[in-house]
Amino acid sequence: MHSAFVSGVFDELVDDGLVSPDDHILSVCGGSNERDLFAGLGFTDVIISNLDDNPNNADTAPFEWSRQDAQALSYDDNSFDWAVVVDGLHHCASPHRGLVELYRVARRGVIAVEARDSALMRLAIRSGLTGEHEIEAVVVHQGLAGGLNNTAIPNYVYRWTEAEFEKTIRSFDPTGEHTFRYRYGLHLPWEAADLRRSRSKHMVLLVAGPVLRAVTRVWKKECNSIAMVAVKPTELWPWLRTDGNEITFDTDYGRERFEL
Repeated sequence: MHSAFVSGVFDELVDDGLVSPDDHILSVCGGSNERDLFAGLGFTDVIISNLDDNPNNADTAPFEWSRQDAQALSYDDNSFDWAVVVDGLHHCASPHRGLVELYRVARRGVIAVEARDSALMRLAIRSGLTGEHEIEAVVVHQGLAGGLNNTAIPNYVYRWTEAEFEKTIRSFDPTGEHTFRYRYGLHLPWEAADLRRSRSKHMVLLVAGPVLRAVTRVWKKECNSIAMVAVKPTELWPWLRTDGNEITFDTDYGRERFEL
């Protein structure tokens, strides 16, 4: 089941009117957690995709299932209202490629919940409290899957910043001004400590947990989870114009402002 943080992100988007339960949604790198998330929110038009096998739609019913590589989606441009990923891009060989594929197939925008890079997170890695590679996910899949591109090779955990997210989106679509919004959450790695049967990590988490919660309440960007939303532009930059179904450079704009 997804964390209260993830549920809260979508509750807020629905309450703000940015996302509607009637929207056509694509969820990549998804499964039963995404099914429970969207069903709980009252969404009805969701396709959940992953590279896992899902016989008879067992993990995602009543929602539709599709076997998709997030880095090479089979859908046309603007096929969905929103494309969503929760803790999945870091399993991609190219997280940035996965992000722009989500953006490509979405009409309104992208919602991504991923690990965040921060000074506190880098300290946690150096101290051994968390790792750079997601070995636990492969262990949970009996050493057969759950890693890089859903293989048995544990993936490097790519952690995002707001600047990286925005530069990736703006590079892929330089046609207008995007709207970005963010929300931050703290996820303590209890599951990893349980899987590693580490009493020492449990003790560290028991001691450090209250401190981390206090710190991240003040400095939210030190949280280790970030919800990133990119809303597509509704207007073109003034140097662009439409020509039929194509976007092209406005030569009048160029002649008025530049001397050739």
